[in-house]
Amino acid sequence: MTISLRACSSVVLGGLVLAAVLTGCATAAGTSPTPESTADPVVADESSAPRAAWLDATSFVIKTWGDACAPQIGDIVAGEQSLDIVLVAGEDEICATVRTAHGTYIGLPAGFDSSRPVELTLTEAGGETTELTLAGLEDGEIQPADRPSAQVPAAAWIEEGELAVLTWGSSTCMPGSGEFDATSEKEGVVRLHSHTDTICTRDLVPQITFVSAEGVAPDEVLTLADHVDADGAPVILRVVR
Repeated sequence: MTISLRACSSVVLGGLVLAAVLTGCATAAGTSPTPESTADPVVADESSAPRAAWLDATSFVIKTWGDACAPQIGDIVAGEQSLDIVLVAGEDEICATVRTAHGTYIGLPAGFDSSRPVELTLTEAGGETTELTLAGLEDGEIQPADRPSAQVPAAAWIEEGELAVLTWGSSTCMPGSGEFDATSEKEGVVRLHSHTDTICTRDLVPQITFVSAEGVAPDEVLTLADHVDADGAPVILRVVR
């Protein structure tokens, strides 16, 4: 059995990130029609191929490549531990033709079990289709229908030597880049940089920033600079592997 989740409420993000916040129901960003893909699935084994990685037991990130305009989610169809995700181009956008990485945040729909593998079929705006698998997490769990997103920073290894860092903030003031600095053999700091002069809206959306982190040890403690938790303590990124 498959269920289209396109009719749910949507969140549209600008800049380098778009996200659908799925808490018991998948959301589709934008109103663009969903293209029908006739492309055969391809194996994601090239440097520009899509990637997917868990951010925590309730959400994951997808990395794709395209021009300067981030894609939008046209549709998400949920099956038995499977998601068909369709990305579409934004409407009426003028996009620089520069090769750019984009991150899409997706919360796992209700009833899915993150301790078991989740099969993804991703169709990009150009019609290319890729099949990806998220391996089950040791601390995974079945998603309840009534739990909102925790809205806390997180990180994942999206590729070897590269982190996908999740933060929450204004949809008009996205981090443009980031860097990693080792402070000791077992500790380091992740710094994110905003490259925008626009006025920041007061909304709160998920933001994905890709950060090069070569040589980081598996048990290294990563502090997210300029971020504090609810108690005012520095934010320590728990990196999912």
